[in-house]
Amino acid sequence: MRAPLVSLAGALALATACLPAVAHDGHLHDGLAAGLAHPLGGADHLLATLGIGLLAGFAVSVRGHAGTAMASGGPRIGLAGALGLLAGAVWALLAGTVPGLPSVSGGIVEPAATVGLLAVALALLQAERLGAGGLAAIALAVAVPHGWLHATEGSGPAFFAGLAAASAALFVVGALGARALARVAGARAAAVRGLAAAGYVGAFAWTMLAA
Repeated sequence: MRAPLVSLAGALALATACLPAVAHDGHLHDGLAAGLAHPLGGADHLLATLGIGLLAGFAVSVRGHAGTAMASGGPRIGLAGALGLLAGAVWALLAGTVPGLPSVSGGIVEPAATVGLLAVALALLQAERLGAGGLAAIALAVAVPHGWLHATEGSGPAFFAGLAAASAALFVVGALGARALARVAGARAAAVRGLAAAGYVGAFAWTMLAA
């Protein structure tokens, strides 16, 4: 039990301490390399993308009355995160050109993206109560502002191809990591989720202070 707890706490600490709080430098990025690096450029993007994978991975590990339904909902949670990124990107690219589609400012979206870290923490703590559908809804909501920000910070097919590949990889890393931790922790998997939630609350506080 001690090893996975230390590993998880260390990973979250390194992710927040070794990266800028946010990845939004005000410059437009282009090219495959920029797209691959973009989700790794700030703790907010990195932890949100990993967090959706964590939700999917931990959902598979939930036991008890809702265990079967939760396990089958793991892929749905990951898909919801991907759709949220896509929806946010499409919204940003089409806002102002499609009648009735409202535009928003980065000053609103950036705090929403940061609050997503708290949403991940809540989802980890309330996984059983929320169920697979609730976790998928949170994954969707967490991903939308990040999709909006990605679309306003990059351009070109190569950039978005790299962005999609990097995001998918982070989803998978989060999901596999969560499942591995849950297996090692066994009956104490809920405690591991609690530690992950605490890490996300801490990351939220650090990001707000450092931004």
